[in-house]
Amino acid sequence: MSKENKDKADAAETRSKQTKGFMQQVRVSARRKYTPEEKVRIVLEGFRREVAVNELCRREGIKPGAFYAWTKDFMEAGKERLTRDTVRDATRQEIAGMTEDEFVATIEAKHQGRIMRRKLRALHYSARTSIGVEAGALSVASEISFLIEKLELIRRQIGVMVRTLVRLVDETEEGKYLLSIRGLNYVGVAGLLAELGTFKSYRNAKQMIKMAGSNPTESESAGKKGTHTPMSKKGRPVLRYCAWTAVIPMLRFNPDFRAWAKQRRERPVHANPLNGREVVGAALNRLLRLAFTLVKRQTFYQLPQAQLAEVVI
Repeated sequence: MSKENKDKADAAETRSKQTKGFMQQVRVSARRKYTPEEKVRIVLEGFRREVAVNELCRREGIKPGAFYAWTKDFMEAGKERLTRDTVRDATRQEIAGMTEDEFVATIEAKHQGRIMRRKLRALHYSARTSIGVEAGALSVASEISFLIEKLELIRRQIGVMVRTLVRLVDETEEGKYLLSIRGLNYVGVAGLLAELGTFKSYRNAKQMIKMAGSNPTESESAGKKGTHTPMSKKGRPVLRYCAWTAVIPMLRFNPDFRAWAKQRRERPVHANPLNGREVVGAALNRLLRLAFTLVKRQTFYQLPQAQLAEVVI
């Protein structure tokens, strides 16, 4: 490549990075902020299971990860409230029944460290002038307690299912080789084996990729080929989902996959760098090829020497 072409490629790459950074800033600034009341409403609606979690998240404009994080916070807060014995939060009526000075003195007696008296006085005023939520509070508390118990039951059932999956994976011929891949856990292996079946049914890894519908297809319009190559999505959607969720932790915890993904994201513009979803899709196919090779050769996964040296250091 001539110096002039190299300078143009570097300039294009710089502009591309600047554009991506600007778009990221726009997305962050435009991101909706949810109030605590909205979060509780969304979590309770998810508990009722009238709609699927993915559908609820799509309707509310949030990611499933945010929903489960809110659910965890909700559970921890409810668990802490239900297990308290002598220590509890003061009610609005108790605060309003004190004078301002009595309220401040009570907080000072129980608290160690610096106290913002101005905020305490504002809190006392709010408690004294607020109408509160006395009406219906008992029924709401009962529903929340019921939902917490229901969620705890679901957690126990999930635990039983995970232990069953572990036992079933250990009984398979392919399980031990797949579990040797760093970043791939029992649940991920169970999903792959459930959809793929025995590896003896496949002659090569391309058949697995085709069955998952993750094989790349070229898009062409008016004689021009697209810059990026999307998935065909003509295979089994559940297999594609299982492989997708299995490979994401590998991109974080497997040094080999992490370095491989970084190389494809940061390659020059003329080499068509991959974005986030494209990297995951390519890693999905790489995982299927790796799994097929390990099982057919009956060998265990080993990190390349360069990545192994990074882990040791």
